[in-house]
Amino acid sequence: MLQSFERFAKQILSFEGFQAGRIARKAHAALLTAFQDMLRHDVVMIPSLVRLAKACPGKLVVDDTSNPKYGLEKWSRKLKILTTGGYRMGYKILLFLWECPHGRIPLGFALWHKETKPMNELTLAGLALLRNRYRLKPQAVAADGAFSTDKILKRLEHYGWPCVMRARNDRTLAKRRATQLIPRAYGSQQGYLKNGAKVKIFRRRNRLYICNRMLWDMQKAVAIYTKRWKIEEIFRALKQCLGLNRCQQHSMRAQAVYLIACLMLFTCLELHSPQSVYKTAQDVTSGRLPLANILDKRIFRCF
Repeated sequence: MLQSFERFAKQILSFEGFQAGRIARKAHAALLTAFQDMLRHDVVMIPSLVRLAKACPGKLVVDDTSNPKYGLEKWSRKLKILTTGGYRMGYKILLFLWECPHGRIPLGFALWHKETKPMNELTLAGLALLRNRYRLKPQAVAADGAFSTDKILKRLEHYGWPCVMRARNDRTLAKRRATQLIPRAYGSQQGYLKNGAKVKIFRRRNRLYICNRMLWDMQKAVAIYTKRWKIEEIFRALKQCLGLNRCQQHSMRAQAVYLIACLMLFTCLELHSPQSVYKTAQDVTSGRLPLANILDKRIFRCF
């Protein structure tokens, strides 16, 4: 498996994307065989990366990013591009990231397109997998306002997982808007959601944060929430360093295989040395560092 993966890694690092025709059939078949069990579900967890995370206490970060892509008419959705305000066709990647002192470990993902469940349902499915199958227990969960729904907050309360998320400005608590309960620029308020989940809302100027720990103060909640920005750095590295949008295959299965390969390669680059993923990737591409040296055997042990 490790030797087969090395050929894919060379394509990814050279920004050639994923072109199955340029990979030996035997290597391509080995990769598909290794990933086939994971690809049977909407939410894909990479077992070897989850095992790495379990060995190091950390926080779970959940977020999504748009991946504009043509040639996927059957699956593509209309996506709004925030940087330009325009729209493009493509799909979204929902990523589950483990942030710990040793580095950032992507645990798994889901691809949100026409034939999948809503984003929040995929998120709930991913949380259930991490808790029930892999027995993962994060120190805290961080996510932005799109994930601070009543269902997700209730589920995290049931799991006993602490969480901090951004809250929408129209968030209600005890049938009143949070901005009315906290009229000043700074403050906090406790209360219950419609489904009975008890939460605490903080207001910091024009931003609202929501958590499920009543003893936490604003400083601690915001400090945990800032960990969420780690996942934005991952998305940037996946797109700029590993060419996430350069997969040339026109099926969601192939897109998922490519993403698995990118996440595994990213983890190898991340854990190889204290230097940045970009610098390590440049060293490999230029030949200063052999690719075999950064491929961590622990990541491929379960295949």
